[in-house]
Amino acid sequence: MKSRYWKSPPDLTGASPLQRVSYFIASTFYTGSLPASGTWGALVAWAVHAFFLPHWFTWQNAPLAALTVAVIILIGTGCSEIIERMTGVKDDSRITVDEVAGYALAVLFVPAGLEYSIPAFLLARFFDILKPPPANALQELHGGIGIMLDDLIASVYALALMHVYAYLGLGEALRQLIAG
Repeated sequence: MKSRYWKSPPDLTGASPLQRVSYFIASTFYTGSLPASGTWGALVAWAVHAFFLPHWFTWQNAPLAALTVAVIILIGTGCSEIIERMTGVKDDSRITVDEVAGYALAVLFVPAGLEYSIPAFLLARFFDILKPPPANALQELHGGIGIMLDDLIASVYALALMHVYAYLGLGEALRQLIAG
């Protein structure tokens, strides 16, 4: 079924179990078929982080946080590579694990709390869409590396701004402003 809102998943008829699992992961639990798929993929990452694992990426958990980001990047790269080869579509918009990795990088070693995770989500999406240099040039790369790398470089901008935001105490100021 073709729709301007819903992107059909690739034909998985005859796909191997590895290809099926790779699509599930690469599409961030099939959110890649939704409109504005990148935002939905990042929103899944944000929700898991904000509501279930808010302290996971903080400085206090540095080894676990760094390992988690590395695992997301490695698995995401591998799954994206498999799906790009399977579908033949370069940087398919149904692949959203790159947004998950980008969000995870944007909150790396940032304090816990909605006053940090919401700005990190917004900045990660902003820089992913903007694709400032050198992220814009990396979009030309093929395969899983190309899919992941441009989003990760864009998220470095978000990460840098989040650390400035935290250093200046803007998260705490926002929390106090909201608390009244």
